[in-house]
Amino acid sequence: MLRFYLLLVVLLTNFAVADELTLTPAKNFFKDSQQVWKNKTPILIMFSIPDCGFCKKVKEEIIGPMAELKEYDDKVIIRHINSNSFDDIKNFYNEKVSNNEFSSRYAINFFPTVLLVDQYGVILEKVLGVTNEEYYWTDLDQLIDKATTKINQKMSAKL
Repeated sequence: MLRFYLLLVVLLTNFAVADELTLTPAKNFFKDSQQVWKNKTPILIMFSIPDCGFCKKVKEEIIGPMAELKEYDDKVIIRHINSNSFDDIKNFYNEKVSNNEFSSRYAINFFPTVLLVDQYGVILEKVLGVTNEEYYWTDLDQLIDKATTKINQKMSAKL
C-alpha cells in the first residue's frame, strides 16, 4: 500500500512539473500585433528546441513564471516558438508559415533566443542564450521596459 502512495505522489509531481513548462505557443502574430497597437506593449518571443537544457531552464525559471504573473499581463505579450516544429502559424502579415520557417526568417540558430518585437515584427531587443543566470530575469525585465519605450516613441511620432 505504501508503494502505491509513493507511486501516486511521483506521478502527480511529474504532472505538476510538466504543467510548469507550458508557455503560450505562437499561433497568430497578426492577431497579437493588434494587441500591440491597442496596449502599446511588445511581443516577447522565446525560440527554443526540444532537449535544450538552457531553454528548459529559461522556460521553467524565468519566462514561465513571468507569464503567470498578473503584472506582466499588461506589460508584454509572451509567445513561444519550437524552432524544430513544422506546425503552421500566422506571421505578422497574416501569412501561414511553419514555426521552423518563422525562426529561419529571423535567422535564429542559437537557443534559447528571446526577441522583443513591435507590431510589425521588427526586433526591438534581443537576448541570445543565457549569459548570466542570476540576473537573467532582471535584465529581461529591463529590456521589456526599453522595448515598450521604443514602441511608445514610434507610435507617438509626428510627421
